[in-house]
Amino acid sequence: MSRPMSPPVHLWLACTLVIACTDNDGQRGDVTDGGALPPLTDPPALSLPPGLSDGEDEKLDLPGGGTSTGGDSGLAVKGCDKVDFLFVIDNSNSMADEQSSLIASFPGFIAAIEETLTADDYHIMAISTDDGNAGDGEQDCDFKTDTCKCAPAPTCCKDVCDSLFADDRICNGTPCEGLTVDTCEFQYGSGRQYDQHGERCPIAAGRRYMLADQPDLESTFACAARIGVWGSGDERPMQAVQAALGSWQNGPTGCNEGFLRDDAILVLVVITDEEDDNLEAGEGSPGDPAAWYEAVVAAKRGVPENAVVLGMVGDGNLPGGLCPLDWDPDVDGGQPAPRLQEFVKMFPAHVLASVCSADYTPFLLEAVDVIDSACDSFVPVG
Repeated sequence: MSRPMSPPVHLWLACTLVIACTDNDGQRGDVTDGGALPPLTDPPALSLPPGLSDGEDEKLDLPGGGTSTGGDSGLAVKGCDKVDFLFVIDNSNSMADEQSSLIASFPGFIAAIEETLTADDYHIMAISTDDGNAGDGEQDCDFKTDTCKCAPAPTCCKDVCDSLFADDRICNGTPCEGLTVDTCEFQYGSGRQYDQHGERCPIAAGRRYMLADQPDLESTFACAARIGVWGSGDERPMQAVQAALGSWQNGPTGCNEGFLRDDAILVLVVITDEEDDNLEAGEGSPGDPAAWYEAVVAAKRGVPENAVVLGMVGDGNLPGGLCPLDWDPDVDGGQPAPRLQEFVKMFPAHVLASVCSADYTPFLLEAVDVIDSACDSFVPVG
């Protein structure tokens, strides 16, 4: 959607339009007034309703039951000024290509967001699908020199330095004696601050998420999204989502302090090549798609329309799916993920695509229209 016209009263007209949403198979849905929207042209001059003149602070009734305040304060109408982007990225050992595809498509995605949305206040955070422990990590120690290299950094160094006779050991260039690892690195849902090799990403102000004015936003996102492939094989994307959106993570002492905002629309992007199930004891996220849905809606103060959910998951179980039905974790592809598909489809604003897509750009560009539509009808709660 185009940015709002000036003077502000024209925005009142724009808010009467009902924008088409995307249905389960990614096609554009019907416009509720029965036809396509006509091209936008300069509207005729409008006059304020009788009894309301410039400078008066009276309320206008808007379509759909909303109100707008006249006067010098401008029109308080539907629409979002802020967007919180949460990227949930599988960091298991089969995800190298998928992480590369996401990073390659991000510049075009964020450029389209900036061009299309009226919102210009963003929070952008990447999280993994595990709790940061070494999982399937690697260690290469030279015990003659007490020098170790390990991954995933920096959490693997804690394992190295906690081992016996580690007082004089050096891990990834840091002496164990002075090593400190933030406890947030070992929590589900904490924003990632390091790349796959343990290099600190240049996220401004030491936050775990980026802002719209982040210097070198694209390269900084690439650093945070290149989470690596040494994570746990017990992927728990939905547990990570719930933790990332929890009040304990976003409060004054939380790892993601200030990330989630009531007056921002949430865009949740889940990218994984494996189903999130708990069919075997101790594996997968607790709960089921309905419970996951309720948790995200609760984080948005009970309004499902205030979240947009984008899922790139295995689709071998769907007609025309790109992933093989007989999934082999040692071969590039994706496990059929009916539970994650069900979760994504529960949200009024969603896009579902295949994690096996060769190029993620079309998926993300399609998502821009869905985000824009949800943003237009967004009403902050609280």
